Amino acid sequence: MKKGPSQRNIKNALCKFLPICQKEILPFVVLQLFTHACRSLWFLLLSTLSLAIVLFSAGSVPALPLLLWAGSILIVIILRIVYVKQSLKKMDRQRNDQAQNQRKYLLFFLSAVVTSILLGMVIPLFIPYIHNVFLHFVLIIFIIGIAAGATAALFPSTLLAVTYTLFITLPLISYFLTLPDTYAFISALAIFMLVVVLTSIAQVTQSYMLEVYQQRKQLQMKEEELDALFTQTPTPIFYFDKELKIKKYNEAFQDFFEISSETTLDGFDLTQLKSQEAVEMMREVLKRGEPREYDGPYFSTFTSKDYWLRAKIAPLFNDEGELIGGIASFQDRTLEIKSIEYLEELATLDPLTELGNRRSFLQHLEHLVDEQKKGDLLSLLFYLDLNHFKPINDTLGHHFGDLVLKEVSRLLKSLVPDEAMVFRLGGDEFVILHPKCCPTEEEARKRGAVFARKINKTLSKKLIIGDYRLSIHASIGIIVITPQMHNSDEIIRRADISMYQAKSRHLEYAFYDSSMDENQRKNFFIHQEMARNDFLNQLVLYFQPLHALGCSKLVGAEALIRWHHPTLGLLTPAEFISLAIESGEIQKIGHWIREETCKAFIYFRENGCPLEFISTNVDARELGYNNFTKEILDLLEKYDLDPSNLVLEITENSLIDNFERYHIIFETLKKAGVRWAIDDFGIGYSSLSYLERLSFSILKIDQSFITSMVTSSNAAFLIGHIVDIAAKLGYQVVAEGIESRAQMQKLLEISPNIMCQGYYFGHPLPREEFCKLLPAKEA
Repeated sequence: MKKGPSQRNIKNALCKFLPICQKEILPFVVLQLFTHACRSLWFLLLSTLSLAIVLFSAGSVPALPLLLWAGSILIVIILRIVYVKQSLKKMDRQRNDQAQNQRKYLLFFLSAVVTSILLGMVIPLFIPYIHNVFLHFVLIIFIIGIAAGATAALFPSTLLAVTYTLFITLPLISYFLTLPDTYAFISALAIFMLVVVLTSIAQVTQSYMLEVYQQRKQLQMKEEELDALFTQTPTPIFYFDKELKIKKYNEAFQDFFEISSETTLDGFDLTQLKSQEAVEMMREVLKRGEPREYDGPYFSTFTSKDYWLRAKIAPLFNDEGELIGGIASFQDRTLEIKSIEYLEELATLDPLTELGNRRSFLQHLEHLVDEQKKGDLLSLLFYLDLNHFKPINDTLGHHFGDLVLKEVSRLLKSLVPDEAMVFRLGGDEFVILHPKCCPTEEEARKRGAVFARKINKTLSKKLIIGDYRLSIHASIGIIVITPQMHNSDEIIRRADISMYQAKSRHLEYAFYDSSMDENQRKNFFIHQEMARNDFLNQLVLYFQPLHALGCSKLVGAEALIRWHHPTLGLLTPAEFISLAIESGEIQKIGHWIREETCKAFIYFRENGCPLEFISTNVDARELGYNNFTKEILDLLEKYDLDPSNLVLEITENSLIDNFERYHIIFETLKKAGVRWAIDDFGIGYSSLSYLERLSFSILKIDQSFITSMVTSSNAAFLIGHIVDIAAKLGYQVVAEGIESRAQMQKLLEISPNIMCQGYYFGHPLPREEFCKLLPAKEA
């Protein structure tokens, strides 16, 4: 029922004028008052009723006043009991409502005071009618007992306890003071001292209660903080006892395993979990009393999901240090592990072809090498490099080149058996790994050769991209992996060597053998030696004579480089020039050759061996250096040579491949008077149109034609036509590699205007020995 304005006004007025309402009352005090009153009021009710019955039975007390007094006090007590019980029910909901607590305390205070006044009135109302000493004693004991009991019940409020005690004992004290008897005065004084003692007890008890309250409040706050920390922390946590049963878990645990709020896991037996690895870890914690950590897969018992968890499990001890269970917290690493696995997959996958990449290949090779140690079976490794793939990219674009690589990957995957794997190392290089496929090396080599030919046959016939039908071949290096091979890097190195061996020799495939390794080591050593500061000091030029066939006159020479190595001995150009081209050392070697050639020309002239010209070889890649033309012109000027004294030789294949790129250099030097010679003519493209466009000065017929012309009419016929065409286009012709008189005579029959070069006329010699040459042999 809602309270009316008059009721609120009365309470407001009381709150304004009563000092007890101006002081803030702790909710705890109010709660304690009502809690103690709930028990003490029933005792007071029974005591008062008992006293009323005793007094009524005595017969000396007037009935009407007794009934009025007893009725009033009993009604007040009953009303208080009802109010206290109702207030206690609402107390939890209104615990933090300070205004409500003030009102409850005020009503409780006033009702208690009214009760004490009514109880104290028993003395002035009824004692004059009582002449029985026993009844006198009963009344005194009743008042003192009620005062003591009130102090014990009302101690949470010292003010109320003192007020209640004073109001109930003051009439008794007054009664004793009115008596002339000395003992009565002493009794009054004793009762007063009792009131003082009870007040002190109430104050001490209240102080102790408040101290306990503050301690409990702090403890409760800590418990609430810990409970909030446990409940609200985002990390899933649960407790378990020594029987491995769940005692408590937090919200994060419940949310993680998608446990509904209607379902409880309290008391769940952890031994029923699917993942027994985690259960064994908990057993270890309980057994050893030490924390452990579990990091691994977890198959959920509560959901159908699988996780990867990192769990930290620690033992729990009570205050006596006794193990009572454990606590576990865990972190969900499922997404992290899946991301790592995905990244590892990406890291081992070639994005273009979806084949395994170099990293994947290395991992599988390492695994194969470890596995193969335990058995006798041999494995095969095919190292493929696509020939002439760069022109496809340059001509049709990189997108088309990517399509070619995808199609090659598809074809290779279609060729290999299920147990074999295909990898793309990068660019146009692929690897096929066929593990443990052969019992003997002989069978492995046969099988490897057959499969290598099958690869090239497929690539040459079935590579169709859009409107293009391509014919691609691969250079394939093959390694037979034996159980004795334990070094993956060494296997890859040998595969690479064998692949380049196949490429350099224009073979479909090549098996590794130790001679390749020796050549590789030698080439590496030569590479290093060419980088030394004293490298050029070890070089020397040899000169091979060129004769005019018709008159046998020594007309020129070809400068040929040699390397006097301190440990390897005399090296020919075939042993180091190709390496110099690869490493870029050819630039400084070429410059040294041309300068030494100029010096040699002057030397020959000054020592009575004048020549019309000296030729020297040039690699097409030397023309790509910015200063090549200037270098030639500067050398001619430095040594005061006629430009026609220097002939630059370039091979036919090198010339055709680079003609458009270096055409300006050819023309510039030709206009300056420097003569160019086409070397090894007839073994390359042999394009007559280039002869016309180039307008070079000299054409050198390759030795292969000279060797066979004595026994082959076709070779002689071709040489004759080459000489005729060259003469009509203004070329001088040099025949290389003449080693016999018969060859010389055959050439003389074809044309006496040919110049000749070969061992028949003289071996390459140092310049000092070259000057000592005897007059040329007569024809």
